[in-house]
Amino acid sequence: MKHTFAPVLCAAASLLAALAGPVQAAPVSVTVDAFNGTLIDFNALADRTAVGSLFAAQGVTVTGGGLVTNSSSTVLALFGSQAASNFDYGNAAAPSWLSVTLSFADPIIRIGMDQLSNGSDFILDVSGEEMLFSSGSTPRFVGVEDLDGFTQVSLRITQENNPRFAIDNLRFDFAGSGGGTVPEPGALALVGLALCAAAAARRR
Repeated sequence: MKHTFAPVLCAAASLLAALAGPVQAAPVSVTVDAFNGTLIDFNALADRTAVGSLFAAQGVTVTGGGLVTNSSSTVLALFGSQAASNFDYGNAAAPSWLSVTLSFADPIIRIGMDQLSNGSDFILDVSGEEMLFSSGSTPRFVGVEDLDGFTQVSLRITQENNPRFAIDNLRFDFAGSGGGTVPEPGALALVGLALCAAAAARRR
């Protein structure tokens, strides 16, 4: 009986070693309480200002499509403050961008915002994963976390024939700024080595 556990421990060690390959975290939705980093509320910008690279110092720029601040009409009434949309309220002839891409100077692990998308579902594309959020007649918070880190996020809605949306209170946390962690592959390997050592000691 005293040797029975050694093969079991060695088998467990082998299994852990096999599992010690790359571990990836999938994007998941999170609430506003998960954030502890940067907040951009657009309030310091004048009405009808193209956001572009105005927040490059905070680490984010608009690199695809466009965001324009709008404190007029519907946006002002529903958000209660300056917000940014993928079209210009003050120019009826201006087109709406189907998608807006935010690029970050360094990897982030969370992004969130208040969004209003005309009743259509709102999409955050993070690390190639499309996260779908329902919208309503008032702004709703949406947030995504991916502990692997990412440097680009695309925003759009499901309704392409009228793709208008607006956002406010943009939040993001850079990697290393706090929050949950993904177990390192090396940790599994260390556990496997410990099991092997225990098996060897027991056989003696």
